[in-house]
Amino acid sequence: MTMLLRGRLNIMDSQTLLSQPRFQPPKDWDWGFRSFDGMKIRYGLPRSRKSYNGVVTIIGGLGDFGEQYFELANECEAKNLKPIIIDMPGQGGSSRYLPETTMRRHSLGFDVALSQLHTVIDEIVLSAAIDIEDNHKRLPIFLMAHSMGGHMALRTLAEYNQSSRGEKIFSAAFLSAPMLGIKAVSQFPEWLRSVILRLLALRPTAYVPGGGDWFDGYRERIGFKGIFSSDPERYEIQRTYFTHPDYKFLVTGSPTNKWLLDAYLSCKKIEKSGYLEKINIPVFIGIAGDDRLVDNSYSYAAAKRLPNGKIIDIPNSQHEILMEADQYRTPFVQEFFTFIKDNVLNKHNQSKTYI
Repeated sequence: MTMLLRGRLNIMDSQTLLSQPRFQPPKDWDWGFRSFDGMKIRYGLPRSRKSYNGVVTIIGGLGDFGEQYFELANECEAKNLKPIIIDMPGQGGSSRYLPETTMRRHSLGFDVALSQLHTVIDEIVLSAAIDIEDNHKRLPIFLMAHSMGGHMALRTLAEYNQSSRGEKIFSAAFLSAPMLGIKAVSQFPEWLRSVILRLLALRPTAYVPGGGDWFDGYRERIGFKGIFSSDPERYEIQRTYFTHPDYKFLVTGSPTNKWLLDAYLSCKKIEKSGYLEKINIPVFIGIAGDDRLVDNSYSYAAAKRLPNGKIIDIPNSQHEILMEADQYRTPFVQEFFTFIKDNVLNKHNQSKTYI
């Protein structure tokens, strides 16, 4: 097959890349929406009558969209785990906070997004986890999240790992390069960070300094080239979708000043003593050794505070571990399946619970 490298892809090239079985949606895949006062959050899952051993909830990073996680979803299917992908509000197939300027990744506060995410999990994921062989039982549910998704995952586990009926939701979590500290912010002294971000937020809907609309070449800008993935095909997935006329609705540009301030404030909340310490399920954190977007020191500190935390460093991996070359990605994904098997699926009755 032709290797897809730099240079604009035409529609035939795009179809060649996306037609690979690993980049296709799993069988019987279906997208749905949950509405919140005019906002919609998109989620996708297979609508088959297949019997599964567990459910994997997948949440991407800043600006990500569900389609780029089809490869992971197919790997879950192969392990008899039902994949459910959720697009965070403000990106992917979900509604934008600034409908007149859809490129701008804005925020109304991470608490708002967290509450909406919990509603989708409580209503959609829990229902999808009912054991088809015994509808009095629920399959174990796992959380797989990348970057900003990893940030939201830890907040979900600390504040919302309980259903509206009082039942525990997630049995284990696996995080890829979680955004617990942002390198662009960490370069400033602690006392100056809040001052700078609050001054920028006086223009809340403006792009962060150096940000802008997405364009063909967005990831090749100075300071961004070579920081996401070293795999030539997986690297092209985002660009292939964003330049395809049928998927323009997925396109997202840079975050706004308000998003950056909210992200910082949310990171500070996670840093508070006692916050992570109350997460009592197994949590695995994967560190991208060559990460130039998130500050890995915060992830190391977080792992030490988690009662059942484990951390692994993947040397030389760029930020998007799940979109990286096989030498980095494959052992990471294999570790995920081993982790949930050892910690959950090998337990009594495969850790199924009575509803």
